[in-house]
Amino acid sequence: MHGSGFPKHGGIRRLHNCYHVLQPSGIEKFMEKIKQDIESREDLATLVKYFYDFLLADEVMSPIFMEVAKIDLESHLPHLVDFWHSLLFMTGAYKRNVMEMHLALHAKKSLEKNHFDLWLHYFEKSVNDLFVGPRSELAIERANSIAQLMQFKISQMK
Repeated sequence: MHGSGFPKHGGIRRLHNCYHVLQPSGIEKFMEKIKQDIESREDLATLVKYFYDFLLADEVMSPIFMEVAKIDLESHLPHLVDFWHSLLFMTGAYKRNVMEMHLALHAKKSLEKNHFDLWLHYFEKSVNDLFVGPRSELAIERANSIAQLMQFKISQMK
């Protein structure tokens, strides 16, 4: 099995009480058909949870969140959903200063290029594993812009 839950080299998969034989070349096409774009806060909650599962399992990233930032995941995830909902649906509802929070975190633990690279890798993987479409692409573009801006701001602190 690989990340999609489908056998890497074809196989049989039960879906809607029917069994489908999946050929290796058809798996990716099948997954693209069932994936949809990010359409709601619920989609963003799924994305953020999936994304943080990767971050918190990573031996480099997990200590930043759990030991340095000391996030409470239950209270942190809704803020992230609010942030991404505001960015992707142009609501303007998110009012917290993300940059300030991350610069304060950097003052406690140096955030380096490899941290941003890992963050972006897991974010892109999460979006691409779960969704496809223009808003999904926008999420990845925004994540890249945010990472670049944060790295620039951090470099100005030195």
